[in-house]
Amino acid sequence: MIPNVPYPFLWIAALIIVLLEIGPFNLPFWSTLRMPQSASQTQTASQTQSAPQTQSAPQSQTAARTTTRIGKGLEHNGDGVLLIDDPTQAYIEIDGLDAPVSTVRWLPGGASEKDALLQGEKHPFLNTLHLRLDTRTGSGADAVWHTGTEQAMHRWTDVTAYLRNHTDDGGGKVSAIRLWVQETTGAQFAFDSVAINVPVPFRIDWLRVGVMAIVAVMLFVLRPRSRLYRVTLNTASRRQRIIFAVACIPLAVYLGHTIWKAMWQGPQVFHQPYNYVYDFDQYARVADSLLHGRPWLDLPVPRQLAEAADPYDVNTRNQLLSQGVGDIYWDHVFFNGHWYSYFGVVPAVLVFLPYQLVTSLWVPGGAWLPASVAAALFSVGFVVFGSLLVIRLFARNFPHTSVGMTVLALIAFLTGSDIWFLCLRGTFYEVPLTAALMMATLGLWLWLGARRTWDETRGRWRMWTADDVWLDGEDGRQDPAAAPHPTRIRLSLPHIAFGSLCVAATLGCRATFIAVALLFLPIFADEIRSGLVLGFIRPLLPHRWRSRMFEAEDCRSGSAGGGSGAKTDGPTAAPIRPLASWKRDLAALLPAFAVFAALLSYNFWRFGSFLDFGNDKQLTVTDLNQYREPLDVLGQIVSYYLFIPPRLIDRFPWLAVPSTPLNSWQYHERLLCGFLWFAPICLLLIALPWMRRTLGRHRMWGMACTLLGLGVLELVFVSYKGGMDWRYVGDFAWLFVFATILIMPSLGEWAATRRFMPATHGVPTVLGTRGAMTMLIVLTLLTLAMTVACTFMTGKIAPLRASDPTAYYTVESWFSWL
Repeated sequence: MIPNVPYPFLWIAALIIVLLEIGPFNLPFWSTLRMPQSASQTQTASQTQSAPQTQSAPQSQTAARTTTRIGKGLEHNGDGVLLIDDPTQAYIEIDGLDAPVSTVRWLPGGASEKDALLQGEKHPFLNTLHLRLDTRTGSGADAVWHTGTEQAMHRWTDVTAYLRNHTDDGGGKVSAIRLWVQETTGAQFAFDSVAINVPVPFRIDWLRVGVMAIVAVMLFVLRPRSRLYRVTLNTASRRQRIIFAVACIPLAVYLGHTIWKAMWQGPQVFHQPYNYVYDFDQYARVADSLLHGRPWLDLPVPRQLAEAADPYDVNTRNQLLSQGVGDIYWDHVFFNGHWYSYFGVVPAVLVFLPYQLVTSLWVPGGAWLPASVAAALFSVGFVVFGSLLVIRLFARNFPHTSVGMTVLALIAFLTGSDIWFLCLRGTFYEVPLTAALMMATLGLWLWLGARRTWDETRGRWRMWTADDVWLDGEDGRQDPAAAPHPTRIRLSLPHIAFGSLCVAATLGCRATFIAVALLFLPIFADEIRSGLVLGFIRPLLPHRWRSRMFEAEDCRSGSAGGGSGAKTDGPTAAPIRPLASWKRDLAALLPAFAVFAALLSYNFWRFGSFLDFGNDKQLTVTDLNQYREPLDVLGQIVSYYLFIPPRLIDRFPWLAVPSTPLNSWQYHERLLCGFLWFAPICLLLIALPWMRRTLGRHRMWGMACTLLGLGVLELVFVSYKGGMDWRYVGDFAWLFVFATILIMPSLGEWAATRRFMPATHGVPTVLGTRGAMTMLIVLTLLTLAMTVACTFMTGKIAPLRASDPTAYYTVESWFSWL
């Protein structure tokens, strides 16, 4: 037998998966196994008529007396295609039955959109139909129709074609059935035949089996006694690096799939008569404008709008639209007779402009990068750099943390940060937010890698860790304030400079993210207190905050090398001068000032003001020049963002969007649920005050408090200025989750220390240890489960049922018969 293989778990997991697959997930087969067969009937599209007609080729004695007709609201519109002309009469009726009806199978046939006689937006060809099965009992004057419930049929998901009888006919004999097609006027669909009381075949769904196997493996790997919690995180380990690279493969698949889909999409400009123009190629137009040396977008401006006394007034715009005035662009800035974009320019400079320049080598004028590809690229960048940020944070400040704890933190960070839903939408509106997330995490990752210390064993500089903090020999406590001499470090100027550049660039992605720059203070707090960075601040600090914890390698007359120690003695320590850190100060400040100067100059180029980003000049739901955000709904919106629970329903996915009424008008869209319901792992923030000493030993107390404060700041600002939209959760969610993952290893460390203490109050300490780890694991898995469940919500913006109906109805079919 192979060692270290959990054979009992494998057998138990395999048995459970087999039982679930054979039993509950094949409930359609078992439910229809003893169905009455006498009413078996097939009607083809060519046999259905607008008037009753007797079957010429009966399949049974009962079938010989049946007739089939289509309602007046349906008409043939091509070979195997039906068109809805009147939804109130859109049904297919089979009369003359004399047997119970349990199921009806809808067979769409092989017709496609090309077979339809009518084409265009007014006549969409539907692959998903909402059907309702009604039954009639009795005949003549005693006939009674029984209304069923709506059921969805997706053409490429075979199980959904079996419609169950949900009427109140009692399971007795029926004389007729009606299949109502509940779609809008002009819709077209494929129809070949229907079959009554056809048993659902037994099937093994290997995708479903694979999902259950993944869940089983995850539960086994993350269980409290898993070996992963005994393996220390080691960023130098080749094996751990390979595993991380393999884990990134799905990101490459997602990006490739997005690129493949974008190859088949045309210009993302949508317009209906008497309505606004919705142009989702704004970033490509910004890049094109920069390439041609102009600040405005190359878009036509209607004369009536340019001559209007107040083009920002909603009534004025509505009047122009009612008069048939076109080329009024939604969510665009209108200023001095030109169109502009108020979205940050940095994404256009990062990817859209280079793409157009490169493609201009073989495409005249260059090609435009689809916004969906840019959003996917930035999302992948955030996942990669965000994961590296978490790993570096643990390796640096929690050097003895385990791989298992790191995996839990990564799951919590990537699910709680809302990036999954930004990936699912992947539209133009996600570009600035995903770009800001990527640049912020990249900048923080660089900053955290700036501090280096001398490794005597290896004879080289390495990344500083919390183990390098002076350890008190008497009680074994880390106490940098009591250290007899400072630790000699080297600060990487490229890390500081490029980190500042990336963080400053968030101002040109999504302006509110510039608050992330405040994290420079807790990250380099010890350097600031030691006078190594921003030395002019140190004299302003209280005396108890000043320390000589660190001394820069370049502050000594001698340079480090060879056998130089990591410590310097007191007499040789260089005196602290406020301007001695000017090189490091310039590395931190100059890149940021350069980015700020460029962005503010761009504002002046467009609007004649350095501080005008154009937000108040956009044409949107209201006149932002006159609108003042109501303060009476601020508390409501904040409470909705944090606490409102999802609404429970009795069908898949069992969660629905809640109702979020407001006392006064403010922009709002539907929320999935409150953030603390969506990411229950963040409930650990309640324990933050009790983790102060542990976080302080790891030099992360200031970081945790700053992250929490920035999260609250972003939440309040977004609630006040932006209103309510699930997309805006991405502004503050990652900050709250980032603060939470600092508590996770601290709580694990607290639990580990309790393992060796005597029992208190009669409760064995080991129970508290396992309880703490179990709580971490459960909260993390609940956060993952909420992400999965909310993915399938149907009432949210851009639901999966509309963007990828095959995926949605495939998963729904697993539970529809339960």
